[in-house]
Amino acid sequence: MVEQKNIRLPFARLEGGEHHHLSKVLRAKPGRKVWLVDEAGNSYAAEVAEVGVSQTLLRILGRGPDEVAPVRITLGQALLKSKKMDWVVQKSTELGVDVIIPLATARAIVKVGPEEGRRVERWRKIAREAAKQSRRSFLPEVEEPRPFREFLVGRRESRKLILTEDGGTALREMLPGGPGEAAGAGVSAVLLAVGPEGGWTKEEEAESLAAGFEAVSLGKLPLRSETAALAALAMISHFWKN
Repeated sequence: MVEQKNIRLPFARLEGGEHHHLSKVLRAKPGRKVWLVDEAGNSYAAEVAEVGVSQTLLRILGRGPDEVAPVRITLGQALLKSKKMDWVVQKSTELGVDVIIPLATARAIVKVGPEEGRRVERWRKIAREAAKQSRRSFLPEVEEPRPFREFLVGRRESRKLILTEDGGTALREMLPGGPGEAAGAGVSAVLLAVGPEGGWTKEEEAESLAAGFEAVSLGKLPLRSETAALAALAMISHFWKN
């Protein structure tokens, strides 16, 4: 990953953690070919020109193909305990999510506190590393946590889904190729809301439906929040994005 400010054609400069990873972990030497991606999703074929103590200089050989995601996926994930939330951020990035919005919900064990800024920075770092691992051109946005009611307001996604334990339409029926294939056509953006360990309250479910969300289900077996999020994202990403 290279910052746009460090690109001065025909050269690019890596500093900090990216320089350390390339020079110390990968032990790259002059002449090695690599792919660079900036924060705007632009990709470049490059060659290591010089490895210094505090930076690596690369020569840009050309631009990579522009990647345009056919469907933009946003995950509204209720706050979970630290390791579980970290895992959701990492794996949802690998599955192609574009935006992650942590949600403060009624039954969430974890509450928004003064340390939230540090947690968000950690999640952004996790997302960055996962994007590199998956060779994604675009970094997902990890937003600041927000109250569930605030999250519901003004959403413009073409499909807004909320995972529920009972009474929701089977998610598979909404996907292209399923029984409800027509409902999956013409989709440009999907929003998925996933509740906390204790589930949604009846009030939260009612408010989401009033805001235009559709209740969906993954089946009869109860799943942990983090498992449900990734199972649903895998289906959405496969059928709507890939």
